[in-house]
Amino acid sequence: MGGTLVMLMLAGCISGPKPVVGVAPYRPELRRKTSLPSPRLAEHKQTAEPVEWNVPRASTNQGVEPIFEQQERVLRKGDRIQVTIYAPPEPFACSHVVDEDGRINIPLIGPMAVAGKSCGAAQRLIEKTYIDQQIYKNVTVIIVPPEGEYTVSGEVIRPMSYPLGRDQTLLQAVSKAGRLTEYADPHRVFLMRNNERVEINVDDIREGKRKDIVIISGDVVEVPKSKW
Repeated sequence: MGGTLVMLMLAGCISGPKPVVGVAPYRPELRRKTSLPSPRLAEHKQTAEPVEWNVPRASTNQGVEPIFEQQERVLRKGDRIQVTIYAPPEPFACSHVVDEDGRINIPLIGPMAVAGKSCGAAQRLIEKTYIDQQIYKNVTVIIVPPEGEYTVSGEVIRPMSYPLGRDQTLLQAVSKAGRLTEYADPHRVFLMRNNERVEINVDDIREGKRKDIVIISGDVVEVPKSKW
């Protein structure tokens, strides 16, 4: 009887309720602070900054129009040019004036439109025409461009055409025409080249905020009156 009672007491201890273990309350803000970043998030952070660094940033000294950096002067009505043709039996040269229709009279070919083309483009066109029409098999054409000059007009002391110097710039061109008149607007100077017209603030060039522009033959610099 005693043994049975001991057995029952042991069985009650084993199968009785388990002791309660204390559990810390759930705190989501603690998990956010101590949790490790996911691999995708880490990868995104590593690549985000270099992408941002590669974005081009504007510079105040890049305000020069590309067309005025690279363009070549094109032929216009009234231009006097010399065309030399190297072909058998011997080379020959002839002078031309681009007429009102923008053409010159090429030997053995006739009138050909050259206005609006650079000297190099006109040379290639003439060579191709001679070969296509089977006049010559081998031919080289050289066009001597008109003498270099530019024009300054408007509110300057000496508005006129000037011979073009080597690497002459817009500021030098305006200076050569004398000082601006009291009515001139230095913030709105226009440069015209090959039917393109761009407004330029001359003071920005003087202050180094933008690059000066190299003048080419045929350029026209116009200094307008101030609106005030």
